[in-house]
Amino acid sequence: MNNREITSLWSRIIIEELVRLGAGFFCISPGSRSTPLTVAAARHPEAAWKVFPDERSAGFFALGYARATQKPAVLICTSGTAVANYYPAVVEASMDCQPMLILSADRPFELLETGANQTIQQFGIFGGYSRWNFRLPEPSSDVPLRSVITAIDHAVSASTGSLPGPVHINVPFREPFEPIDPDLHDPWLAPVSEWIDNTTPLCQTLRQERLPNRDSIPLLRKILADSERPFLIAGRLNNRSDSLAVGNLARSLNIPLYADLSSGLRFDGSFNPLQLAFQSSQFQERFRPDTVIHFGGPLVARQPSAAVRMWNPRNHIVVKPHANRFGPDHNITLSIEASPALIAEALLGCRTPLPSGSQPMPESFFQQAKAEIDNCCQPDHPVSEISAARIVSSLVTPESGLFLSNSMPVRDMDLYASPSGSRPFMTGMNRGASGIDGIISTAAGVAEGLRKPVTLLIGDIAFLHDLNALSLLQSLTVPLCIVVLNNNGGGIFSFLPVASEKDVFETCFAAPQSYSIKTAAEAFGIQCSSPATNRDFEECCRKAAASDACSVIEVKGNRQANVALHRTLQSKITALGASCLSR
Repeated sequence: MNNREITSLWSRIIIEELVRLGAGFFCISPGSRSTPLTVAAARHPEAAWKVFPDERSAGFFALGYARATQKPAVLICTSGTAVANYYPAVVEASMDCQPMLILSADRPFELLETGANQTIQQFGIFGGYSRWNFRLPEPSSDVPLRSVITAIDHAVSASTGSLPGPVHINVPFREPFEPIDPDLHDPWLAPVSEWIDNTTPLCQTLRQERLPNRDSIPLLRKILADSERPFLIAGRLNNRSDSLAVGNLARSLNIPLYADLSSGLRFDGSFNPLQLAFQSSQFQERFRPDTVIHFGGPLVARQPSAAVRMWNPRNHIVVKPHANRFGPDHNITLSIEASPALIAEALLGCRTPLPSGSQPMPESFFQQAKAEIDNCCQPDHPVSEISAARIVSSLVTPESGLFLSNSMPVRDMDLYASPSGSRPFMTGMNRGASGIDGIISTAAGVAEGLRKPVTLLIGDIAFLHDLNALSLLQSLTVPLCIVVLNNNGGGIFSFLPVASEKDVFETCFAAPQSYSIKTAAEAFGIQCSSPATNRDFEECCRKAAASDACSVIEVKGNRQANVALHRTLQSKITALGASCLSR
């Protein structure tokens, strides 16, 4: 068997085992050195794949696909800086525990550090952000094929394990790269002949949910039973079963629950949006729980963490499914590494439910706060960043999904979203590192993974940052509706103290970018509308939801007016809190 046959067979075996393991979606970026892998993936009858000219966009698309499916999409690229362009997406996937698998083609050993063209140090390039790094040998008949297959088995296992995340496999190739059908009867293949003849992986890892320590459940049950004022926080939960179990625990024991936007419970109408209550300093001062149990990861808003610091509860417990360190305020008294769902289920019935009047804020507060927010959504009022979030949240259904850009969109949705009853829908966001890069690509990956229409709420700077991702939209199998909040700059900085530094604020922080969103969208064949009122905006959203085509809806605003609207509404909600608590 010659080198060309060996290289082709090597690549086919890698792709075949990935498909058998359920990692059969490939994000391919064109390149010469990666030809054997690309051809093997593109010709595999059971593989799905998409081509990305930009590796950075491919990385974020793979991230979105993982968020939707909890399976790794496989990234294939050529050698050199191509693999370095995955770095931002790798960081986000690592910090938010999302599976990802990278196959980077590389130069062979004899060309490394020789000045050879398009050759960099690829092995270990992602450092501590990868769960496992491995460099395969150059394809050779001297290498047992079973060792190649089990390396792929371990790569998928490491990516989807108890701490999911990125895995990087460096795959060096010598020329020639052109594919050829190998001789499957070659003696070299004899040790894997049985594998070739069936459709199962050579070695598959099976896992169960992370079980709690046997002493933790009795301890937790006693703590919760003895607490006079318990309080539950649902942070970032990537598993729907975790969300349902935590919500059920709060309902069954009538314990107040703060449901973060990333918890999967924010839109559950059976829980009042305590985000509004935390706008009131009187609430934070008067409601002092003695036990706080935090399920999952970090929160979008800062106020709850600040309140917990002030409360200094006797018990501050975190329940998370992995061993990553969590607790930036260093005030955790008990950390439990186990499935949040199993812990929540084990706590059912540990105490009598709290009386109906034990909720931290009266129902009248939430009704009046809702009326104030809804007033911003009057049909004839100009569409604003607040009303856009409120209206979008009311229109998303279980048959669709929602993705939110960082900066102001995710904060406005967390604070002002409309509760939607008990109808859950997928809500995605890149809160691992909370960057604004790759947002459109990630949302597109979520849509493709869900196989459902998705609405993306994004700011104008983040939209510009990932503009070339608009080229993906025409090939999506489901539509993506992009709502762009265009206030001509980084609107979030207008809320910060630096906004008063007039000599540098506009140029160095707001950084206005006077480009045409409509022209940019139309350059990629995407229809763009710019509604002026809330009525028009809702109509555009409904029209987009009924269409099979991707679309862009531009919400034009003014940074100064946006700050004024936010502060006015916040003042009203704060005053409502003070009034309701004083009765």
